[in-house]
Amino acid sequence: MNSTSKEQFRALFPHTKTDHIYLNHAAISPLSADVTQALKSFNEDRNSGTVENFESWMETVDVTRNLIADFIHTDSPERITFMGNTSDAISAIAEGLLWKKGDEIILNSMEFPSNVQPFRILERFGVKVIYLKPDEQGRITPEQIDEAISRKTRLVSISAVQYLNGFRADLKSIGKICRRRNVLFVVDGIQALGAVDVDVTACNIDALATGAHKWLMAPMGIGFLYISEVMEKQLSPAKTGWLSVEVPWDLKNFNQPWLPVSEHLETGTLNIAGIIGLNTALKNFMAIGIEHVESNILSLIDDAIAFLRNHPKVIIITPADAADHAGIISFSVNGMDSPDNFVKSLSHKKITISAREGFIRISPHYYNTTDEIETVLDRVLES
Repeated sequence: MNSTSKEQFRALFPHTKTDHIYLNHAAISPLSADVTQALKSFNEDRNSGTVENFESWMETVDVTRNLIADFIHTDSPERITFMGNTSDAISAIAEGLLWKKGDEIILNSMEFPSNVQPFRILERFGVKVIYLKPDEQGRITPEQIDEAISRKTRLVSISAVQYLNGFRADLKSIGKICRRRNVLFVVDGIQALGAVDVDVTACNIDALATGAHKWLMAPMGIGFLYISEVMEKQLSPAKTGWLSVEVPWDLKNFNQPWLPVSEHLETGTLNIAGIIGLNTALKNFMAIGIEHVESNILSLIDDAIAFLRNHPKVIIITPADAADHAGIISFSVNGMDSPDNFVKSLSHKKITISAREGFIRISPHYYNTTDEIETVLDRVLES
């Protein structure tokens, strides 16, 4: 990514012109100027234009569904369901499968609660949740998962990228194991999609769940769920609404056949504003190329690791191997009394990072620069 293109990308984000260094994309991303304009146009149309533009909105929904399918490498856009967030998407899987007492689910102790609570609640049905422990490098390896799978294992779920230490799972190897062992493979993609490439087909992923307000740089309250053919055959209608049937406008015919699972989960009025924002954000990613986005993010993280690696006050918990991390670096600083208070103090200096569970977490996106990384790390190390 050359300097000219970097300046063009930075121009999409007006906060970069105000000397605001934003390195907190693992929490929430800024909206680009393009996304902001698309949302403004939608709101103006609702306010003083045609107001009801249903046909045009549905065209955007269809286009966005196809963009998502291309983005995650599936030939089946009908397997994409719009959801409100990651928790809704994972809950749709947990609630839609028919469980029996003794079934096992393999998770790990590093997961964000969105990928735990929807499965933990199944313990009331006699389902057992198994939590794998990370190795000394903060990783959950395919070998650990293979060893943990038993004849009772029904499902394995893992974050593509862990929210705290930034570990990037080997999805392709895990998916291969799950397919060979006849186990469903679910992935929480929110810390990966928009930062690194995720291929649901090559990785044998049965369900990919995400919100879009982090690395995908779209509005809050919109996300999606991908369901494979293998998963669809095992899901039942658990969440339904008036749009969940074959002919929803046949309003008096209550006893209609259900739509396929990937469609019946869109139970009513969609978040059209969110979908319009996601549509524009995805078009930006497609124009840039996710490979360029990923390369720049990884370069920035490698710069940060190199900057911090030999500092006597710093303990990095993010795996150092390039294959084991994505867009997050987390570390502690000896002598720092309160990372939370320190992060708040930086916000007054127009620097945005985050503190998570006693660690400093930095998460740059493709438009950020090495100079920004070094400026922030200098401030951290001066603390």
